[in-house]
Amino acid sequence: MCNISIFKQFQDYAKANIISLLSEEMIKKFEIYFNKLIEWDKKFNLISYKTEKDILYRHFCDCLYSAKALNELAANSDNVKVVDLGTGSGMPGIPVKIVLPNIQITLVESITKKCKFLENVNNKLNSNIEILNTRAEELGQNPKHRNKYDFVLSRAICKFSPNLEISIPLLKVSGYFIVHKTKDSTLSLEEGLPSVENALKHLGAKLEKTIPYNLPNQELSYCILVFKKYKDTPTQFPRKVGVPEKKPL
Repeated sequence: MCNISIFKQFQDYAKANIISLLSEEMIKKFEIYFNKLIEWDKKFNLISYKTEKDILYRHFCDCLYSAKALNELAANSDNVKVVDLGTGSGMPGIPVKIVLPNIQITLVESITKKCKFLENVNNKLNSNIEILNTRAEELGQNPKHRNKYDFVLSRAICKFSPNLEISIPLLKVSGYFIVHKTKDSTLSLEEGLPSVENALKHLGAKLEKTIPYNLPNQELSYCILVFKKYKDTPTQFPRKVGVPEKKPL
C-alpha cells in the first residue's frame, strides 16, 4: 500500500500544476491502480521504478500531462475516441481515463501477459476500457480502426519515425497524435523532430504544438509533442510489422 502522505503530496501537486479536476473518487482509482502495479510487478517486469514517488511523479504525473493536452484540445470530452498504442502497464491510457471518464479509450498492447494485467485493472476500476492484444501496425490496416480515432496517445514506444507511421493512420483527419518525449530527444538530429520531416509529409501530419514540463524528483526535462493530421494517410501506411523500424520514412 502506498504511503498516505506521499499520495496526498501527489494529489496536491497534480491539482496545482497539471489538472485541477482531480476528485477524491479519481484519487481512489489511482490508489487501486498503484497497488495493482506493485502487486503485478512482483510477477513480471511491468514498470520501471525505484521508489513509490517514481510511480506517482515519473509515471502518473507524466501521464496526466497527456490528459491535460487532450482536455484542452477536445471541445467536448464526451464520446471522444482515444487509442493508446503500446500501452504496456496502461500508460498513459489508464491515468487519462481516470481523470477524463467520459472518453472512449482503447489500449493496444502486443504482450499477452500485460493485457491480462490491464484486464484485471479495468475490472477493478470498472472503467469500460477496450483492450486489444495486437500489433499497432495491424490495427492501422484494419477498417474498424483506421481513420476512426480523435486522439492517439504514446509514451515513445519505439523510434520516432516508426511511432508516427503506426499512429497517424488511426486518426481521423483533424485528429491529434500526442507523444511523450524528453526535451533532449526532441532536439536530437538523429531521433528528434529534424529526423521526421519526411515521415510527416508522407503521413499527412504536422506539428501543432510543443508542451514542455518538468517533474518532481526527476533530472530530465520533458515535453509533449502534439501532431495534427491534415489529410488522409496513403493506404500503404503503416507498412507490415517490422518494416517501419527497419526502413524508417
